[in-house]
Amino acid sequence: MTEPRQHVLVWVAPQFLQSAGMLRILKEAEFFSLPEDEWDNFVQAAEEAGGFALGGRLVESNHGAGIWITPLNGPGLELMIPWPYVRSVVTAQDPQSPRVFGLMSELAHEPTPDNGVVREGETVEARRRGKG
Repeated sequence: MTEPRQHVLVWVAPQFLQSAGMLRILKEAEFFSLPEDEWDNFVQAAEEAGGFALGGRLVESNHGAGIWITPLNGPGLELMIPWPYVRSVVTAQDPQSPRVFGLMSELAHEPTPDNGVVREGETVEARRRGKG
């Protein structure tokens, strides 16, 4: 069984966008959902900000040439960002649901006054009215 891929946010240098081919790849891979007429504004804003954030799922971070990521909505697509353009990387896991074992499992199913279980001698109508 493979581990689920981590979420990744990469701060990328603005020079990464200087290639028309790279802009086309980012558009077609849908890393960003921008209208066609907003791409020039995006590139300009990235230059002014000193870079831009590119998010997705981490494919590989130990590759010698760069970091590999995949867009959240594009299964099968992978993009390599060369290390000279990577300014910082942040990763996060999906939260794991806690496991409940033994007595904790039994306690979770035990009736309490607040979990909607009608107590002995209490009618459903009385429960609805808040009377016992």
